[in-house]
Amino acid sequence: MRLMETTSYVEWIRARVGSRKIFLVFSSVILLDEQGRVLLQRRTDFDVWGLPGGVMEIEEDIVTCARREVQEETGLTVGELALVGVYTHPQFDVTYPNGDQVQQFTVCLRGVVNGGHMQVDGVETREQAFFSWPPPADLTIPLWYRAMLRDGLGDGLPAFTPPFVNGRSQDQIATVRPYIGNDRFIAVGASVVIVREDGRILMVQRSDNGSWLFPAGYSDLGENVAYTAVRETQEETGLDIVPERILGIYSSPVFHHTYPNGHQVKNVGVTFRARLLGGDARADEDEIAAVAWMTPEEVLHFSPAQYRTYFESCLAHLQDGYFLL
Repeated sequence: MRLMETTSYVEWIRARVGSRKIFLVFSSVILLDEQGRVLLQRRTDFDVWGLPGGVMEIEEDIVTCARREVQEETGLTVGELALVGVYTHPQFDVTYPNGDQVQQFTVCLRGVVNGGHMQVDGVETREQAFFSWPPPADLTIPLWYRAMLRDGLGDGLPAFTPPFVNGRSQDQIATVRPYIGNDRFIAVGASVVIVREDGRILMVQRSDNGSWLFPAGYSDLGENVAYTAVRETQEETGLDIVPERILGIYSSPVFHHTYPNGHQVKNVGVTFRARLLGGDARADEDEIAAVAWMTPEEVLHFSPAQYRTYFESCLAHLQDGYFLL
């Protein structure tokens, strides 16, 4: 991808695909003050109240994006960030005033202010303030921000919506690739860690490069990321699963990838730990050459060196916790 230094990812891709619906990766941050109040902003585009955040740039990871957006929009800095959840359901689709259509792939994080001087950027926000929860009833807060606030101010595990597809799904790669050629763009999806009763973990060997990986694939427009996990696992291995919890988020530049045909992507996605429901493990005839149940030691041995930290993080959080890479 050839980007001028002053060109954002959104500007670059919109110049090529126009206003058609695409996935964009967003960070949103539940920013708390010392009294536990939540910072809300009144946006300039929709004239609603929401959370600080914005679109991830192609060379960023999601935490870097969140910290940058908080500082740019609010003038504040934030301490340690915790994962609230992932918001990819088509019910959160947005059409901007200029006609641009987006299916959100939003990672929401939570943190406490640890510095800076609060100021309104005057570009994306017109006013902001810390509010006790629940906020005044006259604040218009969109559905997706309300979902994030509900999850972020509770005590549960990182949130995601159950598998869903709206029946009008569309291949995100095929939607974008004709307009950008081989250039790199941000593609979103899911990977799945399935642990058998004997502790072995399902791995698949890709047909194109021989790499051993977890079952994984790209989201279609019209489905949420949990559905991606279910669909891709079934397509690649013949197994039926149910996603149980989020193991982690992968989004760093290490997940840039070039396919044998020259297509370049920056992969961003959710890794789920999933429960096996049934089916007989078998490789599909197109993308997967083999499937195998491996011990954790074998998983690390066969995993690509480029992604060693990712596989170590997955194994380290099999029982609890999550990672942000």
